[in-house]
Amino acid sequence: MTLFLPGQEQRTRVASAIAALLATAFVVLAITGTARMYTPVPYWDMWSATLGFYMAVNDGASWLWWAQHNEHRIVLSRLLFWLDYEIFGGKSIFLLVMNYVIVAMAVVLFWRISRAQLAHLSDPARRNTVFFTTCFLVAWLYQWMQQENLAWAFQSQFFLAQLLPLCAFYVLHKSALNDKAQLTFVAACLLGITSAGTMANGILALPLMVAYALIARMRWWQIVSLLLLTALTLTLYFYDYSSPTSHGSVLDALFQQPLELAQYVLLYLGSPFFYLFGEGDIGRVAAVVATTIMAAVALTMLFRSIREPGPHALPLALVFGIIYLSGTALGTGGGRLIFGVYQAVSYRYTTPAIMAWACLFILVLPWLQHHMRRAPRRCAVVMAILLALMLRGQMDALLPQQQLVFDRNIAGLALELDIRDEAQIGKIYELSDGLMRTAEVASQRNLSIFGAQPWQDLRESLGQITIPAVANQCAGHIDAVIAIAPNDTFVAVQGWLFNPAADKAPELITMTDVSGEISGYALTGQPRPDVAQAIDSDAKLSGFRGYVRKELLGSAVMLIGDQTQCELLTELPQQN
Repeated sequence: MTLFLPGQEQRTRVASAIAALLATAFVVLAITGTARMYTPVPYWDMWSATLGFYMAVNDGASWLWWAQHNEHRIVLSRLLFWLDYEIFGGKSIFLLVMNYVIVAMAVVLFWRISRAQLAHLSDPARRNTVFFTTCFLVAWLYQWMQQENLAWAFQSQFFLAQLLPLCAFYVLHKSALNDKAQLTFVAACLLGITSAGTMANGILALPLMVAYALIARMRWWQIVSLLLLTALTLTLYFYDYSSPTSHGSVLDALFQQPLELAQYVLLYLGSPFFYLFGEGDIGRVAAVVATTIMAAVALTMLFRSIREPGPHALPLALVFGIIYLSGTALGTGGGRLIFGVYQAVSYRYTTPAIMAWACLFILVLPWLQHHMRRAPRRCAVVMAILLALMLRGQMDALLPQQQLVFDRNIAGLALELDIRDEAQIGKIYELSDGLMRTAEVASQRNLSIFGAQPWQDLRESLGQITIPAVANQCAGHIDAVIAIAPNDTFVAVQGWLFNPAADKAPELITMTDVSGEISGYALTGQPRPDVAQAIDSDAKLSGFRGYVRKELLGSAVMLIGDQTQCELLTELPQQN
């Protein structure tokens, strides 16, 4: 049917299909990257802030809901953490899904704002422009450069801390346009209050809402209400607050390192372009130039809004979104500048920067739409180049992550077996007595990975006698035995194991002595391209690492594979 459509309409439909396909591709690639990095093993802060939090709250420590996490009070994310353990078994899948849901909510927000920004257009032109804008925003907001946030189950607060204040400014602008919209004003106030429960930068939302209300010349009772809520929220937030000793402060940075702090903020807000332009010197220049342009545009629109607040209520809300995210960059720089200027381009900081650029894009959307009509080919070329740069970076989501997943799984095994393998455990958290205690209690309660295969109850089964069923002969080899200082009971073992009859590697390997007493465990999953080339292409993840009692060194040991039902009798060599 489209072959018989008028030329312009047919081109629009083809372009719409391409735009939708590209947007979908960005989301699918991001999900693929997240799936490749997935393991239920808690990572870094999750040991104390999700698993430890859940156990403590269940033991009656309800005060932890409002307790600090570094400088933040992550109340809303703690609700998600609690739900993950209470309902979804603490596997982190729910939390990862919520990361994507929150980004989708940001897409919906910007879709609504773009419709309002283009309200002056006729319906077909408005509908088409909003559609293409939304497709671009989907691709922009799901960029894989945010992998440390998208693929980490702990990072919902990083998305909420940007989304909720932007929602607050948007809803507040609607109240500014309609004096009788009292429920809308209440909703804006609630969004401002809840912003403080995301991250530390969320406390900026209400003070900025006061400034917005003054510039927009809202009614006096609304301004007073916002002032009172700001004072109350800040008082509650900083009551019994203690600044992290390992971080710097904004005031110290402003007075002692003003140029470095300015550079930090420029790099922070320009970080998407740092990565799009290949990092390095070119990326740094691109980031600084981009942020300078953002500042110039935002300040221009701010001055226009101050002169004529009525017709600029919505653009002013977007400007305040950029101001809020710039304040986030400044606050982060004040606390993190001690770690170096280039810490500003950490992957996790790209999320607020990406949101700031989405605000700027919607802010200048009417201007862009006008120039698209006047010079469509030139604008199309610029957009194609930008999308090509974005797609190149998005393809990194397809990079293999088997070694990362394997390392984290083995670290979880060490914790389940109560083995202080610092080098291995350090891949998921700093080894400490507190971490070992958290793992011990979680193992007793069968929480998180300690209540899931293949880790569940391994600690309790050590020393038991197992009688393996009649099984196939495994192919495999123990390549190395490594001492674990200062552990005198276990050694680490590395090698590979594969069941040729089943054409797959077992997941869990039980190690016994000749009498059948369980003396250790190992997990497979390490990439072994050498084994795949020499034995079978299906053996590419047959590499294993695990732990076995030191007393078996130089003795016969039986490797028993689960699922694939195979076994291998071999000698445990002396440690390397």
